[in-house]
Amino acid sequence: MTDGVRIGPITLNNGITKRNALTFFYASFFTVGIISFMSFMQPYVLTENLNIPADEQGASTSILAFTYELVMLLLIAPFGALADKIGRRPIYCLGFLWVGVSLVIFPLAETMTQLVMGRMFFAVGAAAVTSMMATVLADYPQERSRGFMVAMSGIANGLGAVTLVIGMSQLPALFKSMGYSTLMSGRFTYAIAACLCVVTTIIVFRGLSTLKPSDGKKDKEDIRQLLKEGLQEARKNPRIAVACIEAFIARGDLMVVSVFFSLWANQAGLAQGMDLETAIKTAGSFLIIIQLTSLVWAPIWGIILDRVDRLTAVVIAMFLATIGYLWVGFSPSPIVAAFIPAAIMLGIGEFSAILAGITLVGQEAPKEIRGSVVGLFNFCGSFGILCISLVGGYVYDAWRPGAPFIVVGMINAIILVIALTVRLKVGYRPPVK
Repeated sequence: MTDGVRIGPITLNNGITKRNALTFFYASFFTVGIISFMSFMQPYVLTENLNIPADEQGASTSILAFTYELVMLLLIAPFGALADKIGRRPIYCLGFLWVGVSLVIFPLAETMTQLVMGRMFFAVGAAAVTSMMATVLADYPQERSRGFMVAMSGIANGLGAVTLVIGMSQLPALFKSMGYSTLMSGRFTYAIAACLCVVTTIIVFRGLSTLKPSDGKKDKEDIRQLLKEGLQEARKNPRIAVACIEAFIARGDLMVVSVFFSLWANQAGLAQGMDLETAIKTAGSFLIIIQLTSLVWAPIWGIILDRVDRLTAVVIAMFLATIGYLWVGFSPSPIVAAFIPAAIMLGIGEFSAILAGITLVGQEAPKEIRGSVVGLFNFCGSFGILCISLVGGYVYDAWRPGAPFIVVGMINAIILVIALTVRLKVGYRPPVK
């Protein structure tokens, strides 16, 4: 491949500019940031809007996560396939606008049914932006830079989550100090997030590339055919199959941290006598430890991804994630100093699992149907969250708050065995073709 434009140590594919890459990093920053914000603030709405008792919030969270992921499951693969036909930029922009509207609607809910409908509405936009983030990430770097590009995207993800959690978790208390009620403080916080979505839409529209890898090649094929090709490719290539299996738990990892950790930490704060606004801030501080660990680990993991067989990297990631999730799951409290080592290990395991799979699938997916293969990868991730959300909410209420982490840790261990078996069977493949 001829040399493309470089942005630092990253070599971009032909036709991709520095402006396109920088816009993508910002989009990655905001995509994960806004989704993390939505999950982080959900216990606030359950407590203030619906007055749901603490011992019932696990089941309520499970219902919200299940219906959210059901929509994601139905839409995320078609969005990936559609991107092969009309391009990435229009879907990314529409997704951010949709998310912005849903952020205005969600905190207006007064019943569980309304809250579920609001979460499902949000899921439409979330499916669009998350599928495009993964697809653009697969498009932009040359193979020799893919691992580092993935790592830098992961840093942007982590910074987005940290920045929005830090910033937004302060706002309810700020509005409360200005004399507004707890209910209105939450609604104003969501409204500010919605405004940020509009700004992001404009930035993404002006900065992302209008090119699509399949220009002139797939125009006469319908979306169903593209999805079929993605599944056929996974059947032919066991490495893609492993990546999709890994996606099942990697997205589940992210959901458990963003949803159940926030709920657990928030309830632990309330149990210690904090008011709702203070509990949210305290929960945010420990979530930040997890995300900051991911940022520190990102360049190290990026170097590893570009130097080892990427299926081997999946094996390593599953090992680290197994340790991190089981350690957290058996911890007595998520908001005490003794929890910090577990939080650090969780951040390493979570980040490694999320990026290992998308790096592997980005290398293995054929260019002309990359959107379809990545869409299938994301579909598997959504299906994983669907299953984990059902089990997680039940064991959270019935067993212990750390139970969802224990379940995820055990699944990571199972996939570790599968990935290692396939790696030994298919042999070594260099990270750069």
